[in-house]
Amino acid sequence: MSEQALVSVSHLTHEYPGSQGKRAVNDVSFFIQAGETFGLVGESGCGKTTTGRMLVRLLDITGGSVTFDGHDITKLQGKELLNYRRQAQIIFQDPYASLDPRKKVRDIIAEGIDIHHLAKDRQERDEQVSRLMASVGLRPEHLTRYPHEFSGGQRQRIGIARALATQPRFIVCDEPISALDVSIQAQVVNLLREEQRKRNLTYLFIAHDLSMVKYISDRIAVMYRGRIVETGPAQAVYDNPLHPYTQSLISAVPLPDPETERTRRRIPFQANEKDLTGDLTEAEKDHFVLKS
Repeated sequence: MSEQALVSVSHLTHEYPGSQGKRAVNDVSFFIQAGETFGLVGESGCGKTTTGRMLVRLLDITGGSVTFDGHDITKLQGKELLNYRRQAQIIFQDPYASLDPRKKVRDIIAEGIDIHHLAKDRQERDEQVSRLMASVGLRPEHLTRYPHEFSGGQRQRIGIARALATQPRFIVCDEPISALDVSIQAQVVNLLREEQRKRNLTYLFIAHDLSMVKYISDRIAVMYRGRIVETGPAQAVYDNPLHPYTQSLISAVPLPDPETERTRRRIPFQANEKDLTGDLTEAEKDHFVLKS
């Protein structure tokens, strides 16, 4: 684990109430360095979103620990927890359900500014909101409209502006492009990269699209049935996947060349205990950290 890590996750576990000991997240460990994008990829239901929501304290952490800038967030309460929530924000998957339909865009974006008292008066508040709107590519006249008046891509931009409003250091991007048209996805991802560069943000980028995760991430972790089975540099994981599940995921990514797509081999995956732990040499384990 890096000494410079902004976020450190150790043996993280989540059991839903009444699940009789079944774990949605099971002994997950990883770290995210300041300023990097850490991709978390896996099929639907593998525990990615649950992990992300625990990191911003939207779900209870039932086991393990999460430290942010050296502080254990599981122990934060009151003003300390409120301060952490200013520094750690989340962009939700569904831009249609994550915005309050009764509020105008100005008030949606300004909610974090109001809660954390980041503006001294109404004028400064409105100036901050206007700058945020401009930074995500929306016009001033959009401020007085309601969410239902916008497209999916525009709504997600509003969600990004809302997350940026508290001047965070860390943002969980919970499948922020999966509900958008393909033509809009690249625009949103490029916007996230640009804001990261300007504001020195740290991202946990959650998705099931390996090609997009490879594009935006510095490192990738592959999750299966609540466990992380492989981690490594984004390009290396994509070019040389070591775990059978990762190999199967990558073999399912469609290719733009129809000739190559017709002839390439799909790799089916059938889980067993060996597949959850991997069978790697010590040198490979140093490069790709597998968790049993």
